[in-house]
Amino acid sequence: MTTSDPSVPAGWQQIQLDDSVSLSVPPDAVTQRVQPIDSIFGMLRGEGYEIVYDYGRGGDDLEVYAEEEGFHRQSREVGAQRGTEISFRQVGGPWTLVRLVQVQHGRNVLTVRMACADEETCRAADVLFNSVRFA
Repeated sequence: MTTSDPSVPAGWQQIQLDDSVSLSVPPDAVTQRVQPIDSIFGMLRGEGYEIVYDYGRGGDDLEVYAEEEGFHRQSREVGAQRGTEISFRQVGGPWTLVRLVQVQHGRNVLTVRMACADEETCRAADVLFNSVRFA
């Protein structure tokens, strides 16, 4: 389903995680087969990037990334709520840059990660993070 949100570029696909959370992904994002364990979990890949979302009771411990090269943390508004965004350089994998946002929503935590081949591609993370909506 494409989104009608004017802040999201034309053609982006809206993903409804459950009754209260949605986000939008680029038009070339293809869903990958994954087996969620105890949360709503998904992975999508497109040209030069990978998006992973996780919505459930537990969230990633963002401190595990603190020693990564270029680690940066900042507060960010996500779905009209205050969340945390981190970014860092990834060494030894297919992706060179990772951006991740995490926000508490009631009893659940939403984590959205975009890993990219380059900085240009990772600029789309801003649109991805800004597309999050909580009902």
